[in-house]
Amino acid sequence: MESDDTAVLIGISRYQDPSLPEVPAVLNSLSAMHALLTAPDLCGWSADRVHMLADPTDTTALALELHRLAENTTGTLLLYFVGHGVVTRTGALCLATGGTQLRYPDLTGLEYDKVRNALLDSPAQAKLVILDCCYSGRVIHGLTGAGESQLADTTDIRGVYTLTAADQVAHVPPPEEQETACTSFTGALRDVVRDGIPGAPPVLALSDIYPKLRNTLLARGLPEPNQRGTDTVEAYPFSRNVAYTGGTGFRLLPQEQVDFFLRVLAAQPRHDLTAASIEKLEDWPGVYLLHQGSDDTPEIVYVGKHDRSIAARLAKHLQKIDGRCHIDSRDLSFSCLKLDDDLNLVAPELVVLRQLHAQGHSPLWNLNGFGNHDAGRARDSARLAGSHFDVHHPIDLAWPLRADGPALGLTAREMAAYLRSELPYVFRFDHRGTAIDGIRLAVPEGSLSADRAFCLLAAALGDAWQISALMGQVLMYREQGARYPSAIRYYVGSEVMNAVPDVYEDGHPLQGRR
Repeated sequence: MESDDTAVLIGISRYQDPSLPEVPAVLNSLSAMHALLTAPDLCGWSADRVHMLADPTDTTALALELHRLAENTTGTLLLYFVGHGVVTRTGALCLATGGTQLRYPDLTGLEYDKVRNALLDSPAQAKLVILDCCYSGRVIHGLTGAGESQLADTTDIRGVYTLTAADQVAHVPPPEEQETACTSFTGALRDVVRDGIPGAPPVLALSDIYPKLRNTLLARGLPEPNQRGTDTVEAYPFSRNVAYTGGTGFRLLPQEQVDFFLRVLAAQPRHDLTAASIEKLEDWPGVYLLHQGSDDTPEIVYVGKHDRSIAARLAKHLQKIDGRCHIDSRDLSFSCLKLDDDLNLVAPELVVLRQLHAQGHSPLWNLNGFGNHDAGRARDSARLAGSHFDVHHPIDLAWPLRADGPALGLTAREMAAYLRSELPYVFRFDHRGTAIDGIRLAVPEGSLSADRAFCLLAAALGDAWQISALMGQVLMYREQGARYPSAIRYYVGSEVMNAVPDVYEDGHPLQGRR
């Protein structure tokens, strides 16, 4: 049975390996996080949506349970871990369970890559990860075994916010205090949320909480936390702000200035989402709104920003929308506002989203996959929630290709490259090696649809290759019999097979959704 929201709280205080000391404060932290989430005046989670896993010893069973819960969550997925974090010889983070052996963490611990896979496979639209353990910052910085730092893909998952306790050793209170105390990071997080933040909005987003949490920890002489967020998940309304008094504290951006910005943005003219309208824009940074509907009060469906060129971002949106079913770009318009500020500092799109949330509005296309880039091979096997953009607006396989397109005789590689350049959606194929360089196909004169082009290409490649049309993209790999949850059609040799996507909503399968 699927659920809209799921919180998974994992805490390990006792270990079979004597090299890993017991941490009694872990259980206090686990209870504190549960109380925080389920408090009606704070986070307001339903108690039956919060799963507490205390002192598990079977790493495999824990990984399976985590995957099961993640796969069955369509709304918000929150993962919290508190305990020992250990590092493998390659520099990867492992979350220690009760049965973990310090000498063999990769064999006996929960490698963070397994957690990452659970996040990738989950159809949840917002994913929150809070790690209270040593070396948790490695999942953000991508530290290697040689001590070097590089930007890693570990947290680069769409719609995920990651908060970590420490890049190196996390802090716990002295042993004599641990029977009643929380771990230091969780204790500070609890205090910030429980006390509220004066001068902050009535609802605290993660982007509101982090600066206060960081300052609190540093003021106590504790390790500096870290954060990373993708898309606009930083605006996720995490908790009610019990310290909100209408705005009496100091604000870096005074409320009147925020209000003025919102009024100016709302007053900007709307333009039809067309190539001609976009071409009139200069290449400047700013914030923009996408509106749907032709009346005087169209619905805001997406809030976005670009720190270099709004025009370039809108052009990509238009191309994506034109290549989708059940939607017409003629029903869409945009408004925008040029900004000279550092957009990463002021985060104007989060200001707008926060205001809309406060007014009871949630833009349909934020956090539902609309603005996402191709997440790569690891994401191909993920199931999609019923609210996902690709589910409501799958790719158009009838998309017409140019009549003056490819020459009559092409290699399979040339045809694939042509399709990738001409289609308004992602066409990803395995271009390594020379396997498709020697395969030629005949392309008929005149125009043809994307569907017909895939048929021709698959027939030329033979049964060893498979073209898989998913709801959001098309894949071509040297594979046989591969099945993808979001597939709508397969092309293998001369055979074309329709598929029913594995899509869920409110715990029920949406059969035959196209």
